[in-house]
Amino acid sequence: MPFKKVTNTVGGTMPTIEPGTYTVTVLRIEDMEPGQYGERMRWVLALTDEDGEPVTWDSGDVFEWFQQTGTTLGPKSTARKWADALMGRDLRDGDDGEDVADALIGKSARALIDIGETGFARIVGLTPLKRRAKAAPVTDFDKDEVF
Repeated sequence: MPFKKVTNTVGGTMPTIEPGTYTVTVLRIEDMEPGQYGERMRWVLALTDEDGEPVTWDSGDVFEWFQQTGTTLGPKSTARKWADALMGRDLRDGDDGEDVADALIGKSARALIDIGETGFARIVGLTPLKRRAKAAPVTDFDKDEVF
């Protein structure tokens, strides 16, 4: 007997995540059991496509994207790169890991998603969201002055 269509607990068909650029928002960060490469954590993210549409199950419920990283915040770690992008600044020496995790909830960044060697979509890079620059204040000028 063949398998039926893949569904999740909310009763929808799993969305197809195409390679491209998305906005990701951190919903939560979960501890995981240590694995082959040491301590791990699961990042639970909401995705928004380039058109500003949230990625959802066919039932309309928000799709929660899961991806794992290590727990270290060393300068070359994936978790550190993601935290820097989501915070919009580089982490500082002495930043507490629990405080960083709490501060990341609700933060967003731009994600480049590609298909990995396993055939599944994965985040290959995060960059900070561009912030709009404040307009320069208007200053008085001499009306006879030539520009």
